[in-house]
Amino acid sequence: MVMKGKVVVQEKVRVYGEAMAKGGRCRDELESKKVAPKGKEKPSGLPVVSDAKESKVVKEKKGKTKEGFKTISMTEKFSCRGKDLYEILMDENRWKGFTQSNAKISRDVTGAISLFDGSVTGMNLELEEGKLIVQNWRFGSWPDGLDSTVTITFEEPESGVTIVNLTHTDVPEEDRYGNATVVENTERGWRDLIFHRIRAVFGFGI
Repeated sequence: MVMKGKVVVQEKVRVYGEAMAKGGRCRDELESKKVAPKGKEKPSGLPVVSDAKESKVVKEKKGKTKEGFKTISMTEKFSCRGKDLYEILMDENRWKGFTQSNAKISRDVTGAISLFDGSVTGMNLELEEGKLIVQNWRFGSWPDGLDSTVTITFEEPESGVTIVNLTHTDVPEEDRYGNATVVENTERGWRDLIFHRIRAVFGFGI
């Protein structure tokens, strides 16, 4: 085994030495890059995209991202009809009942809303009974001029079961006082003060 292994090792060393004398793998790669003209297919089987298109895509993606803001996404399941949850979230008397706070909620598009004793203000942007609620939300503790968008959809995969999908965009990371817990507190508020309270008060838990 020693004699055979010695021969194999010597052969590997010889091949390696010859390759390095010619410039090694790095030289081969450099030569291939010199020869390959621009516009040819890139390795790894990915589709070819021109540099202009690549930069355009990057710019578009950057334009959609706001620095200093976050998006909250949540999915909750309830044992009720979608229209039942819609009515609870759009009826100020029921809202007062499960949050134990004052609320004023218009049922018209562009109508004003005021929640949690005026801590949250905004207006309705889009409404579809039992299907969709889109609202503009602003917290009183946020810096001036900042508001967010709340989108809630209701899906019924089976009779008596509703899936609520919440997307709350443009939530600032800090409030006007420099506290960096805005996103965390907002997410907790949706979960504990709204969704869990609805289950507890109206018996819609699963």
